[in-house]
Amino acid sequence: MSTHSFWVERIQNLPVLPQVAMRVTERMQSPTATLLEISDLIKSDPGLSSKVLRLANSSYYSIPGGVSDVSKALQYLGFTTIAQIVLTSSVFGSFKHSGVPEFPLPAFWLHCFAVGQMAELTARSLQMSVAADAFIGGLLHDAGKLILLELAPEQIQKTVRHAREHRISFARAEKETGCPSHVELGAALARHWKLPASIQNAISRHHSGSKDTESALIEWADLWVNARGIGSSGNYDSEITAGLDEARIRLGIADSAMRPIEEKFQKEIEKAEAILGGH
Repeated sequence: MSTHSFWVERIQNLPVLPQVAMRVTERMQSPTATLLEISDLIKSDPGLSSKVLRLANSSYYSIPGGVSDVSKALQYLGFTTIAQIVLTSSVFGSFKHSGVPEFPLPAFWLHCFAVGQMAELTARSLQMSVAADAFIGGLLHDAGKLILLELAPEQIQKTVRHAREHRISFARAEKETGCPSHVELGAALARHWKLPASIQNAISRHHSGSKDTESALIEWADLWVNARGIGSSGNYDSEITAGLDEARIRLGIADSAMRPIEEKFQKEIEKAEAILGGH
């Protein structure tokens, strides 16, 4: 089913991303950004400030004596982690539904975060030109499912049950149950949020076998995370390995490159519990 005017209108009524989050994300991608500048932006949003300080004082970092100042916290956390906190908090905070049994949000948050991390680590390890937007694209690749959960929870329940019963992908289950396409809904949300066209395309094409680098990267990361059962996105495809191998070849990722990427991922994903805490 296409994203017709009914859905577009309802998406337009959803909140936009907070301006502070948009500004922080924009500046984080600039080579001229400074810790002081980012710190001042974050301090202007009490919610973001508390999340940054909570992570800095979590057991993951175990900073001696703790941290009570955002500026000092940034010195420990670094730009990459701060970007992840800001984006994750802003995106997940834009949706109020608490989830349904067939689609538990904590598992979905973990899936999205893991896809973002794998996409970014792969892009940076292979020096891809799309590295700056890789985490955002991965984090938001399934945002259309959040729209379904928010606006039509009974529809996402039906679709997930169908995928689980028939051991098929969520995307295929959508077609078989008449569910609106989560990739089309997600792309419409990205337009509503005025995100770059490259991210809109990555969201709309991450199940299409696209050859453009960013879309292929998000598709690869999504398949990799699903194949390892990290979190849950309502995908029960029993033939995911074949798609994963095809996506890896399409991206030109050599077997020898995977081990260091996976080792980095295992270290980075440990931050997920601290960053996702409270969502």
